Amino acid sequence: MPEPTSSKTIARRHDLDALRAVAMLLGIVLHGLMPFMPGLSVIRDTQTAGWVWILFLGIHGFRMPLFFLVSGFFTAMLWHKRGVQSMLRQRSVRILLPCLLGTVTIVPLDTYVGRWATNYGKRIAEKKQSAESKEKPDNLYDAIRRSDFLTVKSFLDKKKVGINTPDPEFKMPPLHIAALYGKTKVAELLLNRGANVQQRDDGNRTALHGAAFLGRVGVVRLLLDRGIDVSVRGDDDDTAMDSTNADWEMTQGIASWLRVPELDQKRVESGRERVRNLLREAGTPSQQDSSNSENSVDTSQEKDAGTLQQSRFKQTLEAIRSGYAGWLKSDRFQTAFKKSDKKESRDQGIFGNLKPRHLIFSRVFDHLWFLWFLCWLIPLFVCAESLLRWFGISVQKQWPFRLNASIWWMVPVTLLPQLLMGTMTPRMHFGPDTSLGILPQPHLLVYYAIFFGFGMSVFISGAKADRLGRWWPWHLLGACLCFPAALATMANPVVTAVPQILFAWLMCFGFIGMFRRWFSAESRVMRYVSDSSYWLYLMHIPLVITLACLMQTWKLPIFLKLSMICTGTTLILLVTYQLFVRYTWIGRMLHGPRDRGDRIHRHRESMPGTSA
Repeated sequence: MPEPTSSKTIARRHDLDALRAVAMLLGIVLHGLMPFMPGLSVIRDTQTAGWVWILFLGIHGFRMPLFFLVSGFFTAMLWHKRGVQSMLRQRSVRILLPCLLGTVTIVPLDTYVGRWATNYGKRIAEKKQSAESKEKPDNLYDAIRRSDFLTVKSFLDKKKVGINTPDPEFKMPPLHIAALYGKTKVAELLLNRGANVQQRDDGNRTALHGAAFLGRVGVVRLLLDRGIDVSVRGDDDDTAMDSTNADWEMTQGIASWLRVPELDQKRVESGRERVRNLLREAGTPSQQDSSNSENSVDTSQEKDAGTLQQSRFKQTLEAIRSGYAGWLKSDRFQTAFKKSDKKESRDQGIFGNLKPRHLIFSRVFDHLWFLWFLCWLIPLFVCAESLLRWFGISVQKQWPFRLNASIWWMVPVTLLPQLLMGTMTPRMHFGPDTSLGILPQPHLLVYYAIFFGFGMSVFISGAKADRLGRWWPWHLLGACLCFPAALATMANPVVTAVPQILFAWLMCFGFIGMFRRWFSAESRVMRYVSDSSYWLYLMHIPLVITLACLMQTWKLPIFLKLSMICTGTTLILLVTYQLFVRYTWIGRMLHGPRDRGDRIHRHRESMPGTSA
């Protein structure tokens, strides 16, 4: 790589500094939304709303692609200005060191606070259940939950509510509740009284889905004996078999939200295994076998070659996705640590109890995963540039690496890793996956490498890159049109891939143009926000969890609670940043030295890409 050229003056991009800070701070909003979304957080707030999911997915769909794009720009700036050796030293201090220190300090703190919040939530739930148990159930649904057989029979005798009428709280029919709670005798009573065994809830799932989800063997046997259709697929294209594959964290979250009493993991997993055997005997398909269900369609209905070719493509893609998921989960990535003798092993970053760990799926970095990805991407791009230069190819001069050319090949290439997103989850998927292990998931590393590389091409293109985002209002409008299209097609990984990658790219272009238009000038406020955003993101998880936990039973609108969580977290961390970080060794590590009372322009040389 070229050596640094001190004679060249590179103008600071205040707009991209501000944009990177906003991308980081949106992470606080993203995690602040999770308590209001069942299954995504250790906090189970008593309220939820559809707009929460929409906002969450909207932010998730573009935030990290935008972050890696901007990071690529600043990495190329450092490379051009200082040379490869100086760039690697600076990135080691700004990225690798915080990542390693955070893994042994921040991640264990996240884990500790998460356990405290879980136990706190359990105590609240136990108190509520204890109070409710002293009162006689006043409706059929609560009577089923409490396994009060005589009260259930009384409600049915009096016909106070239709036997197939869904619960107004969760939109679940009585049979679904009995199946989820594992009340075999109550479920049998409901069926004997005329409950529709094939009835579906508002997620288009049968009672078999809920029974399989929590390993309710007795209920599954009963439903199979009554002829329930095992091939039914929910709105997420999931069968009952797929429900048995949900990870434990998601299982706990959904069960807690549905007010299911505390579960025993070993008992649930054992029940799920027996349920899987029963479903296999019944000939059930799974989501991974969806390609086989395509073969069951009468070929006479495929009247043209195009339809048949499309069907074959879908089958091939499903086979690739299934094979890729199996390869990721395989034992070849399993470590050989001796299993802990303790009754309950606990993950505390990389220094938890020594138990077998999966190099890809064991949680190591938590929300610091993006730093670890940069620790892979930067050396990979250094090696790639050196290899190209060895062949006589200049990254700065060759046409494919210029902005005008890179748009035409990098954007379509994003489709390839996008087609592999969501292979590990039997449900609809939006946006990029998350990889928290030591080895990044390859498709995700490639996905972010494309945005990172595009950011480098933006810098390489120099003044021509100023045209990027000049049509930013139209880019954002296009993203707003792609977003609902992507949401509507989430169940189909082929169809949804195009609107999802268009949404991500258009949002990136739109935000770059918007910030170029409104935040190009130097600003003391935005400079401070940019400096502090790294610290705020590193430390926000414990505070978000704590505040959300304390507010989970408050009878306030979701938007108000979300605002209080995000504002409280930000203000507290800004105080800690000013007092303990900005002018200390931590600040020097995160963004370079800052002197009290120094004017902003004196710092312009110190941080062309500080926070990654």
